[in-house]
Amino acid sequence: MLAYVGFGCRVLLAVVFLAAAVSKVRSRRDRAAFSTSLAAFGVKARFRPAVAAAVITGELSTAALLAADVTALAGLALGAALLIAFMVAIGSVLRRGSPVSCRCFGASTQPLGRRHLVRNALLLLVAAAGATGTAPAVGWNPGALLVAGFMAVIVAALVISYDDLVSAVLPR
Repeated sequence: MLAYVGFGCRVLLAVVFLAAAVSKVRSRRDRAAFSTSLAAFGVKARFRPAVAAAVITGELSTAALLAADVTALAGLALGAALLIAFMVAIGSVLRRGSPVSCRCFGASTQPLGRRHLVRNALLLLVAAAGATGTAPAVGWNPGALLVAGFMAVIVAALVISYDDLVSAVLPR
């Protein structure tokens, strides 16, 4: 059973990190907007392209590493490190009181808030749960694997749509 939980956690995180990276690179305008948004986090102009590239590369690498049993722990560790870095960056913006919009999954009108820290903390818990179930399972049950993967994709879609869901439930 733990192997299926671990698999589901890996799928969830892979989809979330892949969606985050793709939303930042789907067009030249999206790449530029993400790079520019780093100014609100205190990143100097000359470092923004490198920091943007590092974030995107980290997100893509996390998704790729989570795809295989042999690299899953490395993917979970990299994903956890990115989530912690994001939480530190979000925390610094919140302490300054700067109204910065979330560019986690592309353009958003929702400003960063404590809910983004909570979301990332929950994703950290998913990474920890994934680490407990990374041992390769002998004799995978295809039906259980399908259910775990399907549920993970549903939860990932909710995570990705988080800002839209919040604005629908809590209009300004």
